[in-house]
Amino acid sequence: MKKIIYTLLLAAGVIFTFGACSKADNNAPGLGTGTGGSLARFTIYGNYLYVVDGTTLKTFNISNPKNTVQVSSIEVGFGIETIYPYNGNLFIGSAMAMYIYSLGNPEQPRSEGMASHVRACDPVVAKDSLAYVTVRSTNNGSSCGGSVDALIVYNIADLRNPTTIRTIPMQNPHGLGITENTLYVCDGQAGLKIFNVNSIANLALIKTIGGYNFYDVIPYNDVLICMVEGGMVIYDIADQQNPVFVAKTF
Repeated sequence: MKKIIYTLLLAAGVIFTFGACSKADNNAPGLGTGTGGSLARFTIYGNYLYVVDGTTLKTFNISNPKNTVQVSSIEVGFGIETIYPYNGNLFIGSAMAMYIYSLGNPEQPRSEGMASHVRACDPVVAKDSLAYVTVRSTNNGSSCGGSVDALIVYNIADLRNPTTIRTIPMQNPHGLGITENTLYVCDGQAGLKIFNVNSIANLALIKTIGGYNFYDVIPYNDVLICMVEGGMVIYDIADQQNPVFVAKTF
């Protein structure tokens, strides 16, 4: 079965474009969507499509694909870049902050909270009571400004008041992905950084996988799909913290 999955992923390499899809929210009712990376600008939750541009969150009802209707448009902030759905909420990354919007009413997302950070590009993923954000500076070609390269961990137990609990220096951070207790962070030419996040008090870098310039990553069941310079690299993550190389598309 795994061989079939690997083959399909390789055959569909062009379709799995990381910046053009969304990570599925397993808590979304009736969800049956594609999967994409943390650098995504749109996502699907139930019968709704959420799209972010430079300043705005737009909501579309897609229950009838032949008659897609925009139902709301919300001004979020400046430099909006990424969107990530988790547990009935949208986590929106910008050049200045992480914003959290509740989907209690999926047609009208409601602002729950935000956390400011240094000016930098800002993909975000979340799990349980924590959110993980990478910030990348102009020193690494970021168009967002700023001079800090890091992984920032937020406590989001109180969505209205996210608080920073860890800041880990990185060299050239880009996209990231998370499984049950493992966080994968693309650190550009510095490699794919693998963290054990089972306990935030003991957040630890387990290993670094090198050899490629890593941009974004999708954990999908027992498969890890990495967007790298030149194409995609696929790893088996039956053992989540010890990826095993399977194939590449170039």
